[in-house]
Amino acid sequence: MSKNGIVAWQRLCLQVTCDSRYAESRPERECDPIASQGCNAAILIALVLFAVAAAFCGDVVAEETRTFVDDAGREITLPVKIEAVSPSGPLAQIVLYSFDPDLFVSVSSEFTAVQRKYVNPRMLTLPVTGQFYGSKASTMNPESILELNKRLNIDVILDVGEEKGTLKEDLDTIQRKTGVAFAFVTQNKLADIPDSYVMLGELLSRPERGQEFFDYISALLDEFDFGMTTIGGNKKSLIYVTAIDGNSVLMVGNGSYHAEVIDYVGNNVAKPSISSSGTGDGYTMEDILQLNPDFIIVAYAADHAYYKKILSDPMWQSLSAVQSRNVYEAPNGPYNWMGSPPSIQRLLSMIWIGNLLYPEIFDYNTDDRVKEFYSLFFHYNLTDEVLSDLMIYAKSHTLPTPAPPRISAPLFWLIAGLVVTVFAAGRRRY
Repeated sequence: MSKNGIVAWQRLCLQVTCDSRYAESRPERECDPIASQGCNAAILIALVLFAVAAAFCGDVVAEETRTFVDDAGREITLPVKIEAVSPSGPLAQIVLYSFDPDLFVSVSSEFTAVQRKYVNPRMLTLPVTGQFYGSKASTMNPESILELNKRLNIDVILDVGEEKGTLKEDLDTIQRKTGVAFAFVTQNKLADIPDSYVMLGELLSRPERGQEFFDYISALLDEFDFGMTTIGGNKKSLIYVTAIDGNSVLMVGNGSYHAEVIDYVGNNVAKPSISSSGTGDGYTMEDILQLNPDFIIVAYAADHAYYKKILSDPMWQSLSAVQSRNVYEAPNGPYNWMGSPPSIQRLLSMIWIGNLLYPEIFDYNTDDRVKEFYSLFFHYNLTDEVLSDLMIYAKSHTLPTPAPPRISAPLFWLIAGLVVTVFAAGRRRY
C-alpha cells in the first residue's frame, strides 16, 4: 500500500472513532438502539480493515530493505535493489566491473592509458574515491564519502580481498561514521573466486549472474585440477621475472600470494618468498644462472624492455630457457595477466601458461579461450588484431629467432680463396 493509502486509512479510523465518541456523548433518549448497533459494527469493521492494511503496509515497507550478511559476518541493511556501488580499492574495482559496469557511481583509481582501451567510456567520467586499504594516498575517508554520498546516494561500498585482522572493526567504524553500508567479499586464493561471485550475486540481488560466473570458474579450476594431477611430479621448472636492472633481478618467490599460478602450473624454482610485494624479491644474475629454469615468464614493461633484454643480453645467454627460446612476456591489458593486482585475470594466466607448458594436456585453442574470458569478465570483444598485439611475445611461434652471424668481407674472400685452392689442387691430381 502507498503512503497516501495509509493516510486515508488513518483518516477513516479517526473519523469513525470521532463519530463513536460523539454518539456516546448524546443523551440515551436521543439514541436509536439499532443505529447504535450499526455504528458499533461499522467501527469494528473499520478497525479490522485498518489493522489488515497496516500489517500489509508494514510488509511492503519491510520489503524495501533487506538484511545481508557479508563474508566478515557483518549484518548490513541494504536496499532490495542495488543500483549505486562504489569500490573500496583496485580488487573491488576489477571484480565489480566484471559483474556489471553499470553499477559504478565512482571508481577507486583512474585508468591507465593501457586500461582505457578496454573499459567502458562511462567509467572514465566517474569521480575517483581512492582506496580504503593499502594506500598512503587514500582519499576514501569518512569526510569524502559523506560528501560523495550527497551527490550519488550510494547503496553500498564494496570491499574485496583478504580478511585482515581488524577488517570487521574498520568497516563497522567507517559505516557508523558515514551512514553508508560497507560490504566485504572474500577473494584471496584462486579457490575463493567461484564462491565470491555467488556472494556478489546475493549482495547485488543478481543471483543468476553470480551463478554464471561460479559455473564458468568452477569448470576451469576442475579442468586444471585434473590436468595437473595427470602431470603430477613432471612439472616444468620456471621463474617469473618482474624487473631487471643491470645485474639485479626481481622475481616472485614460491609460496607468495602473487606466485599462486606459477606455483600451481609449474615448478617455481625461485627461493621461498620473503617480500609480500607483487614485484617479489631481489636476485643477482649469478643466482639466476644457478636456477637455470626450463621456462622464463617476464612481466610486461614499456617497449617490452625486460623481455628484449633477456634475449639480447650476453649475461642471460647460457640459460637453457634462453637457448631454447622458452622466454615469454606476460600480456598486459587491461591488467597484467600475472597479477598487479592479483585478481580474476590470474585465471587468464593459468589458461595461457597451461597450454604453453603442457599443450598435450591442456589441448585447446588459447585464442578462443582468451576471447571468451574477455567477453565474460571484461565485456570486451577481442579482435584477432588486438589479440595478436596483446600476446605479441606470449606465443612460441612469435618468438624471434636469432639472425645467423654475418661474415665480414675480408673473411669471406679468405674463405673463398681457400675453397678455390682446394678445388684447383684436386683437379691437378687427375
